[in-house]
Amino acid sequence: MDCRYVLWDFDGTLADTSHDVWASLVYAAQRSGGVMEDSYMRDDANLADSMAEIIQHVHPYPGDAYLETFDEDVRVHYRTINDFSHTEFYPGIRLILDELLEQGIRNAIVTNKPERALTRVLGNKGWTDLFDDWICPDSTSGNETNKTDMIAQMLTKHGITPRQCLYVGDTFSDVEAARDNGVASIAVAYGDGDEMALLNSGPVYVARDVTQLHDIINDVVMRKGA
Repeated sequence: MDCRYVLWDFDGTLADTSHDVWASLVYAAQRSGGVMEDSYMRDDANLADSMAEIIQHVHPYPGDAYLETFDEDVRVHYRTINDFSHTEFYPGIRLILDELLEQGIRNAIVTNKPERALTRVLGNKGWTDLFDDWICPDSTSGNETNKTDMIAQMLTKHGITPRQCLYVGDTFSDVEAARDNGVASIAVAYGDGDEMALLNSGPVYVARDVTQLHDIINDVVMRKGA
C-alpha cells in the first residue's frame, strides 16, 4: 500500500470531545427551561442521536415546536461560547500523528463537525499544523454533504487514489463511507460509536484501543520493520 494520506474522523477517533458536546446540549436544555436527563448523558453513544431524539430527553420536554430553537442554541454555544476545556486527543494519538508526518504521510480530517467549531478546536488546542487539510459538511457552498461525498472530495482535491489513503473512524457510517469510495478503513472501538454496529459494518481493520491503532498504522502505512 502506497499510503500518502490518512483521513481521520474527529470526534471519538482523534479526540474525546463528549464532555464539551454534552455541555452545549446542557446549555440548550437550560435555555429551554429544562434539564438534560442524567441517565441519558451517561452513554456517549447517544451523542450520535439526531437532535430530534436528543431533545426528547430534556425535562420538562419543551415541545416539538422548540426543536429549531434548541438546535440553534446548541450550535451557537458549541461554535462561539464553548471553550473546549475538556476536549483532548486520546492518549497516544499525538504520537501517531507526529510519526506519520515524520514519514511524509499527511493527515487530513473528514468530519461531520461544523467547520467553525472544528477550526476553533484546532486553533485553541494548537493542533492546526498537524493536519494538511480538513473537510466538514459545511465546508463547501450549497447543500451540506455526507461522509461519502466528503471523502470523494478529499481524494479529488489532493489527486490521490483510494489505495493511497486510509480512513479511520469510530462509527459504522465511517466504515460505509470509506467502502463507498474504495478506501480501506480502520474502525476504532474506543470511540463514541455503537461497537456492535461498527464491527458488523465490515471494516478492513479493527483497533480496540490507541495502542492497537498505532500497531496497525505501523504495519500497514509506515511499514516499520518491513
